[in-house]
Amino acid sequence: MINSDGPGISLRLEAVTKIYSVSGEDLPALRGISLSIRGGESVAIVGSSGSGKSTLLHLMGLLDRPTSGELYFGDRRVDSLPPTERAVLRNRSIGFVFQNFQLIPRTSALENVEMPLLYRGMPARERQDRARELLASVGMGDREQHTSSQLSGGQQQRVAIARAMAGSPGLMLADEPTGNLDSRSAATILDLLLSLRDRFKTTLVLVTHDMEIAQHLSRTVRVRDGRLEGPP
Repeated sequence: MINSDGPGISLRLEAVTKIYSVSGEDLPALRGISLSIRGGESVAIVGSSGSGKSTLLHLMGLLDRPTSGELYFGDRRVDSLPPTERAVLRNRSIGFVFQNFQLIPRTSALENVEMPLLYRGMPARERQDRARELLASVGMGDREQHTSSQLSGGQQQRVAIARAMAGSPGLMLADEPTGNLDSRSAATILDLLLSLRDRFKTTLVLVTHDMEIAQHLSRTVRVRDGRLEGPP
């Protein structure tokens, strides 16, 4: 059995800003966002294109640093960690699912799911057994030797979800995970994400522009022009 490492990670953002400099001009993407997310909660972040929702998700995933403000996982401040510690924390605590799947080309589904465990130094046999169990759990047990070019979009996203769950992360971040899928595949992927969230007790934060998707999560946070709309 695959076991979760424990309850999902709680997040807290305090007055977070993000400013990009483009051709000498400062472009604010986030403007003082304060937000708390409970461990094990499922939260949809919604907003139009350019609202700052993906920037917010990237900061939560330690893929970028805020210009100012603070980010906490539980009681631990994580935005100011050095790069090596941030990389270790990402690998051990965070799973990512992206709109364009980001599978490694010409690499089998099994090898894609193994990759985070390889970076952890897990022995090959244990790594393969875990990857096979995860692929089976997302309905891809019979496709483990297929490469991404041999899979449909929905199947690729299933593999990407299995890879994201490989390390039993406390936090799952999904950036428009249904954006490249037809409505039927999108519904299946959403159901899968929510069922895995329940099974592994992980925290799920999902970015979407689709309110029909958002309504299936326990809470919706709206972002507009880099600010939260309504209560956090």
